Amino acid sequence: MSNDALRSEILTRLLHAHPHGLGKELLDNYRGEKAVAGMLKTLQEGGLIQDGAVAVDDAHEISVHYPIKLSSAGVEAAKQVEGQVEG
Repeated sequence: MSNDALRSEILTRLLHAHPHGLGKELLDNYRGEKAVAGMLKTLQEGGLIQDGAVAVDDAHEISVHYPIKLSSAGVEAAKQVEGQVEG
């Protein structure tokens, strides 16, 4: 799965998630927890998920704090991704 595919899948899952966000089930059926955590970090840096969801410690270990929720920009990005898939 490419990074673009992983990004699209995560955004789509979050768009259709419970309003309270997604927990560890977000990591299900993926290339691995580290790949998903890295993508979540990228999404947070891009302002697509709410701040505070992902942190990096001094040893460069990524920790994910649940629930994960889209920001308003993330909702728009997810709708664009979904439109590309459907269209």
